[in-house]
Amino acid sequence: MTKLKFIYLFFIPLILSCETEKKNTKNNLIGEWSKIEKVENNDYPPPGFNRPFGIGFTENKIELFNGFKRYNLDSVTGKRQLNYKGTFTDYKVKNHSIFILNPFNENWEFKWKIKGQLNDTLILIKNDTTFIKLQRIKEIKSNSFDQIIFSSSGCYGSCPIIDISINNKNKIYFQGEGYVKPLGFYESLIDSIKTDYIFSKFAKANIDSLKSDYAVGHTDDESITTTFVKDGQIIKTIHDYGKAGPKELIWAYVPIQNLYTEIELDRLEKDEPFYPKLHYYTFEKDSKILRLEKSESFFLWTEIKDSKIVDTKFNSKYSIGFRGNYTYWGADPNEKRKHPYELDKIESDGKLFKFSFKDQKSITYDLGYNFIERNFKESDFKKKTKYD
Repeated sequence: MTKLKFIYLFFIPLILSCETEKKNTKNNLIGEWSKIEKVENNDYPPPGFNRPFGIGFTENKIELFNGFKRYNLDSVTGKRQLNYKGTFTDYKVKNHSIFILNPFNENWEFKWKIKGQLNDTLILIKNDTTFIKLQRIKEIKSNSFDQIIFSSSGCYGSCPIIDISINNKNKIYFQGEGYVKPLGFYESLIDSIKTDYIFSKFAKANIDSLKSDYAVGHTDDESITTTFVKDGQIIKTIHDYGKAGPKELIWAYVPIQNLYTEIELDRLEKDEPFYPKLHYYTFEKDSKILRLEKSESFFLWTEIKDSKIVDTKFNSKYSIGFRGNYTYWGADPNEKRKHPYELDKIESDGKLFKFSFKDQKSITYDLGYNFIERNFKESDFKKKTKYD
């Protein structure tokens, strides 16, 4: 046997065996994984920061459910600026180690070593003291909604204050209200891949089975409200104070909350009467009051925005209260301009909405349906208190 033939017979099967093992390892990773238990003390985030760990693998992409984001300091303003790179990047497996392409610097970096894997269990190690044990996510839910409205409030700090609506026609409405760029009202059309991804994340949270309220036990955190709409009707609103909801819901927040950083937004005309900054609508009738959540208020805003302007006279059934002003939190001084139309009052019969301004102008919108009767019950109206 010649030396060359010996080398070929010995090493080629070995190389093929290594390639097969690497391919099998990668194939076994494909799917979605959720952390199932605490293994080491330093493997949990500090109290009050609910960032449950989850990852997904396709053949060439890894998804970090919490996303790739960091805050950079703006050299001009001195303020923190969000740098969000989505939730996906490339990855590769070598010698039972997972390497990812860092989306911030485009360098390949070691992420974890695979310590052990069964069909539905995966253990990853970062170093000698950090272990992550995960289980395979099997259950996939279908969508029961065709529009999602996500709203976040401020906190004791610089939490982004935004409202964003996305429907299954890929239509976006966005309001940057504080501590974000851009500030103001915008619209956009996005590709269906982004829409489908966002909808699928909320579908996996199985919203029908979730509670309407979640809350942490501490103060000064942000409130997130998410409203789900089907055929023009609110089917559920979830109020989540401090991201206390289940992990699937927390993961679903990430792509929708950061979507505005990834798409082109067209500014809505700021001089039209309809665009004063409003939130938290209330409907008052007799001695009772219906308080809308922030996301429900933005849903109403989008419905009025797309409705017809009419000259119809009507008998007002509800006096509508609103919280809002004409400046934006965290804005530069030149951006804190007063809106040219100061809103005086809003009246409605549920279908028609009349906005009256302090310069005596008014404008009436016709939704084409009764917003209150479609989305709420009489029992949702509560007795007014001295604070209302």
